[in-house]
Amino acid sequence: MWSEHAPVIGIDGGGTRCRLALLEAGERIELEVGPCNLSSDFRRGINVLWGGLDLLSGKAGRALTDVPTYCGLAGVVSDALAREAEAALPLTHVKVAEDRFCAVEGALGPGNGCVLHSGTGSFVAVRDNGTLRFAGGWGARLGDDGSAFEVGRAALRHTMAVFECRAAEGWLSRAIRERIGDRAAVIHFAAGASTEEVAALARLVTEAAANDPAADGILINSAEQLYDVAKEIGLSQDAPICLTGGLGPYLASRLPERARHRVIEPVGTPLDGALSLAQRWISGVTWNA
Repeated sequence: MWSEHAPVIGIDGGGTRCRLALLEAGERIELEVGPCNLSSDFRRGINVLWGGLDLLSGKAGRALTDVPTYCGLAGVVSDALAREAEAALPLTHVKVAEDRFCAVEGALGPGNGCVLHSGTGSFVAVRDNGTLRFAGGWGARLGDDGSAFEVGRAALRHTMAVFECRAAEGWLSRAIRERIGDRAAVIHFAAGASTEEVAALARLVTEAAANDPAADGILINSAEQLYDVAKEIGLSQDAPICLTGGLGPYLASRLPERARHRVIEPVGTPLDGALSLAQRWISGVTWNA
């Protein structure tokens, strides 16, 4: 149906921002637009995609309706939602799937290995000889072990323990008090803060970790949580491990010692993964292998 050199579009749509890229004749055109989470707000997400495609068309100087497009989008929790999104987009040939596929393809390329992703949320993926298994990625209410949200919440809990004299004052609790306030302010913040606002506190933890055992312990616990999940879904003893997301670089050195030598850098980005999956799709290769 398409030649191996056919143009493709890749879309990495996340809850914070959405990236689009057109790859044609060896040239790549990219742009970034607003957030796209189809579970949180389907219509808004579709509108963001329409707007992004329109901008990409303008930059490319051509219509993109017939260009094969792979969309890895946050909030695609069912096949039905994916098909609904495909029908809502102004594209003739489009595949919509959850965004974890793009993240794994971008991090590992076509090879085997494990992805431990720790951003605002978290997920774990293990790919072994064409079989891809996932765990997590379902949001703060259902888990997100080892995520920035969990790290931020742990920082708040530690600070409350300091207020109650159950833990020693340190760099982290002082940073939380300077950012938020006294005991009542922390309680008020925790009651009304968004997932993103709590996750933003993870930066205070990473900044304090070198001088505060409590902060370092929170990060160690997050790394171990993600690694344990990976073992539960089939991580082999020699598989490479790639840590992604904003917290990834801070967790690599805090994995169990037996795993640290297996850590590798990501091959590329989730947007690279979306383009790769688009190319594999049009060539007839299964996109989630």
